[in-house]
Amino acid sequence: MAQIDTALFDHAWARFEAWLATHSPADHAVLRRPARPEQLAFLESRLGFALHPELKALLELHDGAAEPAASPGSRFALPAGAFLPLGHRLSSVDDILMMYDVLVDVGEDNIEADLWEEDALAVNLDRCVPFALPNDGGVAFIDHRPGPSYGHVYEMGIGSGDLNGTLWATSLTELFRALTNALETSNPFLHYVPTTYEHESGHHCVEWEIRH
Repeated sequence: MAQIDTALFDHAWARFEAWLATHSPADHAVLRRPARPEQLAFLESRLGFALHPELKALLELHDGAAEPAASPGSRFALPAGAFLPLGHRLSSVDDILMMYDVLVDVGEDNIEADLWEEDALAVNLDRCVPFALPNDGGVAFIDHRPGPSYGHVYEMGIGSGDLNGTLWATSLTELFRALTNALETSNPFLHYVPTTYEHESGHHCVEWEIRH
């Protein structure tokens, strides 16, 4: 398996986080503290294989993004932290463990359905590790199968029955590099266009509109 240079990931993430800190401080503020080494060791023991180095590096920086509570007097919680396309929020180790079990179950159901080729994502979800979740039953995950797709980032709409998956990037490094480029230039990432949501509190959060 090719050597993974996590220094490239660190640089890509640092650019992304710096943009959030400057232009969307409410989003930046909900990034959690680093995951503890024992949490990561437990996660790998539950998975039965090592985390991709880029995902491990991300968790060593932030154990996901917290969901903020509604401000006093506000009708709605500030949607801070859902700064990835489709409203995905970075997952904590606990969230990853929970959603991984769901992926395994879905993959087993797909195997029993006998509708996919043996190399399809839908029947290999036990080798896919979630790293972000929206509110609609989807999941963003990293392919951990050995081979050319190792480290690829996919989004899958499990709640909508879309089990083919959409390739977001060939790595987390490429994902955050592309997202930051889009944020800096207001150009689309795939068919998602960066914009901002203004909460009644006056805070702004990153939002991605779908361009058809």
